[in-house]
Amino acid sequence: MTSLYSFGTDVRLRCAADYKGVFDGALFKVHQPHFLFLATLTEQPKSRLGLVVAKKKVRRAHERNRVKRLARESFRLHQQQLEKLDIVVMPKMGIDTIPNAELHQQLQFAWQKLQRLAKKHSKIVPSPQK
Repeated sequence: MTSLYSFGTDVRLRCAADYKGVFDGALFKVHQPHFLFLATLTEQPKSRLGLVVAKKKVRRAHERNRVKRLARESFRLHQQQLEKLDIVVMPKMGIDTIPNAELHQQLQFAWQKLQRLAKKHSKIVPSPQK
């Protein structure tokens, strides 16, 4: 049985094509001091998350893992409030020196901002009626 807030394979961007779709067609960009979120609307039943943590941005493996773990956990807790989006989270330089609490705060702001942008967009572009 999967929990309401699980992070299964159905809520992950898994292949290069999934990521390419977000990079090429990013409708929404959310900048935080240590994160960049790119997102696009999806036909999938749930929002999906992809993480791109480059060695160039975060040198040490344990720091890359920490950033990914925090981003996944934050997404897991906020995925119910999000519109149906494919989201790629990319950390920025200097993220490895920031404490977890501050990163959680930035992620929280980013999810809220992304939700506002998506809601505003869905009001502008009415969804096709079936």
